Parts: sequence; structure tokens; C-alpha cells
Amino acid sequence: MSGDATGAKAELRHSFLLRVGAAALGTVATFALTIVVVRTLDARDTATFFAILAALSIGSVVGRLGLGPNVIRLIPSEPDPAKRRLIAGAHLRATMILSAVSAPIVALFATWGLIGHGNFLPALLLTATVIAIESVRMMLSDIFAAYGRVLASVATMHYVRSAMVVPVVALVALIVERPTLIDVLATYVGVAGFQLLAALWLARNDVAIFGPGGHISLRTAINSGTRLFSLELTAFMMISGTIWLANAAFPPETAIIYSAAATIAMQVTLLESLAALAVTPPAARLWAAGRRDEVVRLLSSLATINTVVVVLVVLAFAAFGDVALEIAYGPEMRGAVSLLVVLACGGIAQGALGVNISLLIICGRINEVSRTALGVLVVFLPCAVAAAFLGGPMQLAIVSTCGMVLLSVSEWLTARKYLEQAPHPRLNLVHAVKELVSERTRLRPAEEDVEEDGAADSAR
Repeated sequence: MSGDATGAKAELRHSFLLRVGAAALGTVATFALTIVVVRTLDARDTATFFAILAALSIGSVVGRLGLGPNVIRLIPSEPDPAKRRLIAGAHLRATMILSAVSAPIVALFATWGLIGHGNFLPALLLTATVIAIESVRMMLSDIFAAYGRVLASVATMHYVRSAMVVPVVALVALIVERPTLIDVLATYVGVAGFQLLAALWLARNDVAIFGPGGHISLRTAINSGTRLFSLELTAFMMISGTIWLANAAFPPETAIIYSAAATIAMQVTLLESLAALAVTPPAARLWAAGRRDEVVRLLSSLATINTVVVVLVVLAFAAFGDVALEIAYGPEMRGAVSLLVVLACGGIAQGALGVNISLLIICGRINEVSRTALGVLVVFLPCAVAAAFLGGPMQLAIVSTCGMVLLSVSEWLTARKYLEQAPHPRLNLVHAVKELVSERTRLRPAEEDVEEDGAADSAR
């Protein structure tokens, strides 16, 4: 195997393992945070907090406007270090501008339920601030990933922020006699701001904020990122966006039950998301080197592992979810298990076929990815609104799951249409694990012949 391929696979393994560890820590932290909030705040503030958690996801998506996947696509294929710094700087500058405009708008939707109450304005300002911070820091995390700086990329992920904020919020809940939503949000801003400052310091040698042709690069970055925005928006609306719908359509108590189930169900798709983040930069380097069959094999192996893990998690939810929810949140949350299982099932299709999105982005099929996602969104939105306002929590959960399945299958069909091969899960799990963790995979016959010829030439 060539040095490029071996290095790319080593980067993939390192990135994937670190991200899984960070995600496990972040998932536990998020779960613990929701427990503290549900048991501390009143119903209105609790429902608003879940809406703000969803806003942190969509806020960073809107604030980056597809720039994250774009910078991960561009930097690995650019050999000139100076140009890489300009690319990173243009994308970071664009994120700062976009998030400054979009964060207050997203925050308004998240805090809509507080309008008319005394804590609306401070909640709006704090939410807008933390959304802007999240957007810039996530952009820096994507830049680190594009450079192959795996540890820095993982350290600036939102999972690490979740792990950092939980003990501080728990301390506030213990010290303050009657903690409020404002106390929780102020804690979020402080922790997120500290993490952003650390990320900016780590990026000081990788990013050129200003440089020749900077305004042109900025415009180009935004144009390219906009095409990927529809994909990220669609993915957000499938689960996180339904939390906003639940807060708008259901009473606070019902909205809390749905929001808690949706927040936990989102963790099911973590492995697929982490796999995409881990695989895209090294796979882009392999693709640029012409090793396209190997990229498809790696993605298929990831899809196999993703599918098995997600199925096991869904089965665990079905078997033990009711008891776990009752212990964590109280007996009134026991009924959320049916919603949790339905919502989590959508992650099976995403885990199995979501890698095709990474492949389409790597090979430059951005327009095709965008059109497919936009088509799914057009179908999904009216169905979700109707399910929320005319149906109920279970109907909304079913529509959410169907939307995730439709998006994953549609992107897989798009990959099959435009590419020679489309990755998908295999039956051999052991082979898939070996493909990803082995230092050296078995070469194909043609490659073995090449190596043998090279060895013979060296001997002569």
C-alpha cells in the first residue's frame, strides 16, 4: 500500500476513535444536562431550553452555511500551504459574518415561547451569543479536520463543550437556590466562549484572516457553501427541527416529552456523523491520489459498522428505555420510550447509507447532493407540519423517521446514478472491522503484481 494510503487510513482510524470517545463523553454529558434541567426548571423554561439545544444545532448550520464540508473538501486537495491558509481564513471570515446576521434570527425562533415574559430579552441575547460562538468554533473544528489536526478538531467539537458545561451547570444548580433558564444560558456562554478562545489560539498558524484576493475568496467560499446548506438544513429538520414544531404545536408538558425523546434519539446518529467527519479529509486525499476503489471499500466498511451499532442501540432502547427514562426523568417520562424507539429507527438508514453523502461531496457532486436534499425537504416539511398540528407526538415521530429514511435512500440512489460505485453495508462485519483497523490491508492482485515487479527491479 502506498504511503499516502497508509497515512490516510491511519488518520481515519485516529480521528474515528477520538471522535467516538468524545461523542460518548458528550452524549453522557448531554443526557445528564437534560436531567438537571428537567428536575430544576419549570415547564416553560424546560421546553424553551430544549428548543435552544436544537437551535445550537441549526444555528451553527446556518452560521456556516455549508462552509464546513466545503473547507474539508478544498484544503486536503490544495498543495500550497499559503493558499490553504487563505482558504481557511476566507471560510472562517465568512462564518463570522453569516453567524453575526443569522444568530439573532435563530435565537428568536428558539425563545419564541418566552415572548411576553420578563426573561425573554436576556434569554434572546444569551442564546444569540452562544449560537454565534458555536458557529465560529465549529468552523475552526472543520478547518482542523481538513488539515489533519485530529486532536485539535476533536477538542473543539460540541461534544467536548457539552462535557465542559455539565459540571458547571450542576454546580450552579447546587449553589443557586432557585436557578433559572438565564443562569443556565449564562453558564453556556461562559464555557463556550472559553473553548472558542482556545480554538482561535490553536488555529493561529493555520488561518490567514486577511490576504491578497481575500474578498474574492470570501465570495467564492459562500457561493460553494450555500450549495451544501440545503443538505445540512434538511438533516437538521428531520429531528432537531421537529423539536421546534413540538414546542409550537404541543402543550409544554407534551413538548418536553417529545423533546427529550428527540434529543436522546439524535445520539443514535452520532456514529454516522462522526464517521463522516473522520473519513472525509483522508478519503478526499485518497480520491485525489486516484485510489477511488479503496475509498469506496473504506466507506462500505464504515457503513457496515455504523449499521450494526445503530441496530444494537435501537434494540437497547426498546428493551430498557422505559426503565432508564423513568429513573432519569421521573415516572411521567416513561411513556416517551415509544417515541424514542420510533425516532431512533431513522438512524438505521442513516447509518447504512449516509456515507454516500460524504462520497458525493468528495468527488465534487455538490449540486447533485444539494438538489436531492432540497427535494426531500420539500416533501418532508408539509408532512411534518401537518403531523404536528393535526396529529400528535407519535405522528410527528413517524414523519421524522420516514424523512431520515427518504433522505438516506435518495442520496444513495444519487450516488448510484452519478458514480461507478456506491458504498453500502456488507454482510461481513469482521472484514469491515479489519479493513478499518488493520495497519495494512490485503492488496488487490493487480497491486500485488506491481509490488512484486518493483521488488524484482530493486533486486536487479
